[in-house]
Amino acid sequence: MATTTDSGPVGTGDTGDGADLTTVERLEQVLEEWRAKIDDLLVQADLAGKDVAEAVRARATVAENAYLAAKNRLRDIPKDAGSNLGTAREGVEKLIDDMRQAYRSADAVVRRGASE
Repeated sequence: MATTTDSGPVGTGDTGDGADLTTVERLEQVLEEWRAKIDDLLVQADLAGKDVAEAVRARATVAENAYLAAKNRLRDIPKDAGSNLGTAREGVEKLIDDMRQAYRSADAVVRRGASE
């Protein structure tokens, strides 16, 4: 299962060790992009009204937790580099999906708050 970010797909890299490393590096890059988005969202939450800020912060915390779990799982991939790489990658991709959904939920709160 290939995960997509807002900017495109994450490659599967199942063609050999070099491609697997590229996949790990790409997942790290995707996580760093999401970290920046989450940080920006938290800034928006701090600037928003109190009721909006609380709702955004709660949803952003879910996104942050998914980010941290994905980051920890990604650190385990080199240790598991053999047969577990595909499973580990799928786990990271699932966490990225969870993070994306939580981010979108928090972003929707910010947008609703800004339009009121």
